[in-house]
Amino acid sequence: MGRMRWNLVVAGVLLASCHRSSAPIEPIRQVDTRTLYTCCNLHYDGEEISDANYWTGKTLPAGTAVRIENVTKDSVTFKAGDERLTLKQEYGGKQEPFSQYVEKTLIADDPRMRIGAYPPAVRRAIDHAKVERGMTRDQVILSLGYPPPHRTPSLKEREWTYWYNRWVTYKVVFGDTGKVSDVVGRPAPTAEAPIANADAPPKPADKKSKKHKKM
Repeated sequence: MGRMRWNLVVAGVLLASCHRSSAPIEPIRQVDTRTLYTCCNLHYDGEEISDANYWTGKTLPAGTAVRIENVTKDSVTFKAGDERLTLKQEYGGKQEPFSQYVEKTLIADDPRMRIGAYPPAVRRAIDHAKVERGMTRDQVILSLGYPPPHRTPSLKEREWTYWYNRWVTYKVVFGDTGKVSDVVGRPAPTAEAPIANADAPPKPADKKSKKHKKM
């Protein structure tokens, strides 16, 4: 759905909240009810997903299909399978409008198509919500989510700050090539070895080797 539509919905909720009325506010009736998808791996504890996206807790994988049920001025409640979760903007409100935060988090195009085109090592890292040296910015977002903008105001920054939990942060550092050069801080969701050629397309299967195996 477009940014203008989200702005209108959120503005309508804010306007309605200024008027005291016994009638319930049902902004969901104004929201596009088509299926949307999670932009990236989202983490939650209980029934809420914070824009800090703490790494600990349960994981809602990138590309999970969702249906929006309710919208308020700073939250969106949606259904993902049997789970009913609420997306909340707790920290980045001064850096980006709530509508922009929702628009980048719940998207129209399933990102699993992009993920499927990455090399196996990158796919494994994303499947486990981990990051390693050699990954691109887009791959890091798919795996860890967007860095909270109150500590990382621009995605062009060379260092992105993430939260492992409510008390511990770590940084993903990008080198001159635009790929991860280091992960600073422990604990951090890293694998055992750097990923080589993170943006290279997967290699085609070797037909000769397959025939050899069958013999």
